[in-house]
Amino acid sequence: MFSGCPCIGMAIVILVGLSVLFTGCTSPTDQRIPAVTESPGGTPGQSSGGTTSTPAPASTEVSSSLPCGVTISVPADWTRQDVMASGVRDYGTTTVNIANFYSPYAIPGDRSSYITLSVDIDQNPGTDFEKYFNNVTVAVQKTYEALTHVEIHSYSLKISGYKSYELDFQTEQIKVTYIFTSTENGMYIFAFKVPNKLRAVQAFQGAVVDIYPSIRINPPVVEVTRYR
Repeated sequence: MFSGCPCIGMAIVILVGLSVLFTGCTSPTDQRIPAVTESPGGTPGQSSGGTTSTPAPASTEVSSSLPCGVTISVPADWTRQDVMASGVRDYGTTTVNIANFYSPYAIPGDRSSYITLSVDIDQNPGTDFEKYFNNVTVAVQKTYEALTHVEIHSYSLKISGYKSYELDFQTEQIKVTYIFTSTENGMYIFAFKVPNKLRAVQAFQGAVVDIYPSIRINPPVVEVTRYR
């Protein structure tokens, strides 16, 4: 998708999935993360189960500062849902879902045609980024048995200066782009999803291109008390 980045090319063999357990960024409770491909409760962005929802003003875009050192700009008519809960994701790891964003309906009258963006962090991904990426790719292919198209890219893509890989796939129902960004404090995952409908996918592709360059990551620094 990001044509300006040189591609290393990566062949993935379906072997095993990976499940990584860890504690949350701010000690969240261990509960199932709301599925970002489902409506969060009536209309996109409405919260449920104790999360908070922040509608954006009607302007071009809005920059959001999130926990765990993430700043991201999204269209101002998208809705933000703060979560901070841990759970197992469809790519096989347990992460903290920091926040979700929901677009308006891409197809007028179609209440399922909104784009979702979830921002997650895996604080214990291990030190081998390539192995991590291979394992989540295998897990995705196990989760979605009816994949109609998969693109697996190992890019020299940089998100806020950090090495990042991209995984694109689709089924008859959904289209997905994942961006995995490896930092010294954990793996950040930005997951874009939309129903696999022509007008919704067209809006989705534009949204990914516009949003991903805005991502800034400044992982919190752990203060170490020095003793004399």
